[in-house]
Amino acid sequence: MSQVLWNAVLSGATTLGIVALALTPTLAAEAQPETEQAEPMAQVTSVSQLSDVQPTDWAFQALQSLVERYGCIAGYPDGTFKGNRAVTRYELAAALNACLDQISARIATQEDLEIVKALQTEFKAELATLKGRVDSLEAQTAQLEANQFSTTTKLSGEVIFAVTGAAFGNRIRNSNTTPGISPSGDISFNGEINPTFVGRVRLNLSTSFTGKDLLYTQLQTGNGGQTAAVVGQDPGLGGNVRFSTFDLDYAGAGPNVALNYLYYVFPITKDLQASIGPVDSVNNYVDLNTYTNDEAQNFSSTFFKNNPLLFPVPGGAVASLRWKPGGKALGLNLVYVAGAAQSPIATPTNDQGLFGSPYQGTVELEYAPKNFAIRLQYTRATVNDRDFNVGGLNVEWAVSSKVGLFGRYGYGSIEGRVPGSFDGFAETTFTGTTLHPSTWSAGIAFSDLFIKGARGAIAVGQPFIEGNIGNSTQTNIEAFYKIPIQDNIAITPDIQFIFNPNNNSANSTITVGTIRMVFTF
Repeated sequence: MSQVLWNAVLSGATTLGIVALALTPTLAAEAQPETEQAEPMAQVTSVSQLSDVQPTDWAFQALQSLVERYGCIAGYPDGTFKGNRAVTRYELAAALNACLDQISARIATQEDLEIVKALQTEFKAELATLKGRVDSLEAQTAQLEANQFSTTTKLSGEVIFAVTGAAFGNRIRNSNTTPGISPSGDISFNGEINPTFVGRVRLNLSTSFTGKDLLYTQLQTGNGGQTAAVVGQDPGLGGNVRFSTFDLDYAGAGPNVALNYLYYVFPITKDLQASIGPVDSVNNYVDLNTYTNDEAQNFSSTFFKNNPLLFPVPGGAVASLRWKPGGKALGLNLVYVAGAAQSPIATPTNDQGLFGSPYQGTVELEYAPKNFAIRLQYTRATVNDRDFNVGGLNVEWAVSSKVGLFGRYGYGSIEGRVPGSFDGFAETTFTGTTLHPSTWSAGIAFSDLFIKGARGAIAVGQPFIEGNIGNSTQTNIEAFYKIPIQDNIAITPDIQFIFNPNNNSANSTITVGTIRMVFTF
């Protein structure tokens, strides 16, 4: 109880601003010689009675406690305190004695002490148990501190289990092949396509040395599980063919442990942030979208995760800059990626290395006020002796706390060594040198749908629109419903419909059903 008093008294040894506040009328008068007695002062019960004491005064709280809690402060008859008047040693002694008298009066009586002693005896066992628990907690805390993983690194993880199956015809034709005319361009599935089990595990190490930087390391492994509808035997090529425009984004991982991400993010100035890493991905920095960027939490397919035209070189050695002046809504992102930065080998169509093919540079201008975001993008890239120039648009709008709208659009040119293949679409009969593809997608998402914490969404789009590729345009529809089981476990049924696969109307519709379970820790 005396801490406030001592703070006031000790500080007041050098200035009256604290201690002279504690004078009582009688003691103050007795402490001075008769010829120097100050005019009598009256006891106050509230600090507000002292007209020259303001809440902004540095000793206000100490004075308020001495007046209102201990009742050992006096003021002058004119309602002032005169806190700047010099204090004598007599006045200090009198003030201290007056306040100690008040404190002594508040000390418990012998009867009170006997009651406390009786209570201690009655609850002796409970107090001993509580003390044991506290001692045990202290020991466990000390052990954790001594054996903690790291003082600078946090470990987190994510595990995905997914069962997926598909329904479609036993033959998927390439974009420009016709039944009976070019059978070597067909992808035949010999025998029944069974459901598959996909497993992927990621461990994340997030390290910070200054509290403002991040060294991010991600390790990944899995069972190598595939999506049934996207792998088959191509008699003409003699191998497996994947169609990534409706693949599960978490399929194909493993079985060896691999370094999936390694990069370092750090601030240059208050508004400018940089990152650099030998193993990274462009979509960690551009084309972000609240509703369509995480294959473990929302859409499973590669197409709805990102604009398929915007990332001809999705990963490699990446350097980026993010400028957000004043932390406001406007921002600028610059990203460069070298797809084969680790290799010095040069070939006639692929220089490789840090500045050789494949490489990509992307710039994104972002305007993201509250509940809305629009991103304008441009990509310039060279891959396998092809030049890519692509523009993109990414928008999202939180209509309410429960409903969100989102969409993407892209258009560009691909010049160079055509024919070939792009994103699963085989250009087997196109004889030109330039393609002008476009793409779009749009959807709606619902939060707390039927169950608190649940999320559902549906999206539709066309991944590769080009009149020279196929006789139709592939259209994708995907819907999911994420059901939280607990904070770290969720189950998500997901269904996809792919119409006119590979831009060929002769292909039957593909239906892909998936049940995904995600564990996070």
